[in-house]
Amino acid sequence: MHLHPPVPKTPYLGVHGTGSSSLIRDALSTYQSVTYVCDKKFLLILMFCDYAVEPWYYERGRNFYEDGQNYAMASLLAIAGPTLLGKTEFGALLAAFQHATKDKSVAALRELVAAARRTDWQKFPEALGPLARDAAPECLAAVAHPGVDTDAAMVVLQSLISRMEVMSDGPYRVEHDQSKNLETYHELLQRFIDHEDEIELRQTEIASFKFPLKLTEVRQVDSKASPAVQLADVMIGAALEATRVKTGQLSSGIDPDALMALYGENQFIHLTPDVDFDEQRRFRKGTQAAEVIDYFAANFGSWDRRRR
Repeated sequence: MHLHPPVPKTPYLGVHGTGSSSLIRDALSTYQSVTYVCDKKFLLILMFCDYAVEPWYYERGRNFYEDGQNYAMASLLAIAGPTLLGKTEFGALLAAFQHATKDKSVAALRELVAAARRTDWQKFPEALGPLARDAAPECLAAVAHPGVDTDAAMVVLQSLISRMEVMSDGPYRVEHDQSKNLETYHELLQRFIDHEDEIELRQTEIASFKFPLKLTEVRQVDSKASPAVQLADVMIGAALEATRVKTGQLSSGIDPDALMALYGENQFIHLTPDVDFDEQRRFRKGTQAAEVIDYFAANFGSWDRRRR
């Protein structure tokens, strides 16, 4: 997802498209712009840690989010999980988790526990032990909670809004196209706009979330009639193509290194695995990740640990 404001104080969100390096260079150098790249599998693993692991630690008085411990565990699972736990078994575990968050049935929860036990979980008991060893009721209750799903909208918007709020020196609006994929984002953005509490929570070394927002309006537009949204689509198309080249899914296309060289320091956000644990600990030290989760859960209808 991208946000590119070709006119002051009007960010735009786009979800697809293709583009050239010259156009991208001009857009990045001329307008305020940020690109957000999210590894969907890594995000699913982060959510697994949130709901199928963290409640076990919470019940024992441990802050699972302190200094980014959840990111460290999820990164290790993403990179080493298939080798440690069994490639097929780990994939089946993630599928069972995703199914259980949607189905909420006793049968789906039992299958989630069974899938965890079919992995070689003893090699990583810190992550898989709560389910495989204990069938932890607190974890199963979190997965079964009506407010829990694996939709990425909340995570993506938290990151993008944090950056938009810094980029904007006054009130602004967000415009996005009318695609089905953005309907959830539209609803959440409107709820954020309507939220009037005064609070600021620190997420990372460089990001915080502060209400009320400077954002005052969200609007759907026809992308065919909006050069701004079309430009956003061009940007996301380039990012997707470069990512596929980088990961070997495409044999030719946009040079990832050349594309990244076009971005300024604050124009790129990513949610991908990172096993530089010392750097992650420094980057997330002293953040209020647990408080952010609880606040958004209490005010925007997700799973709240205090309800357990």
